[in-house]
Amino acid sequence: MKFCQIVDNKVHWIFEADTKPEFAPYIIIKDITNLNPQPQEGWNYDENTDTFSEPVHTVPAPIITMEELQANQLTIMSALADIYVALPPAV
Repeated sequence: MKFCQIVDNKVHWIFEADTKPEFAPYIIIKDITNLNPQPQEGWNYDENTDTFSEPVHTVPAPIITMEELQANQLTIMSALADIYVALPPAV
């Protein structure tokens, strides 16, 4: 049989055993033997519906756009060039 441990509403650990082990009452163990698709570590667990779901991975929006980044780099390069021109000649 296949089981998983739930921690903070997430599948924390998946393991196989002949019978469901008895742990402390606060340790949540679910039988996932016949579930399709099989939950994976990191999946969400909904205690109210007794269901598992894949985590939703979202890509955060960039803080600045590529155009802003390029403009900032050009400003920095221009400032560095001005500093270089203002330096006294090396002896």
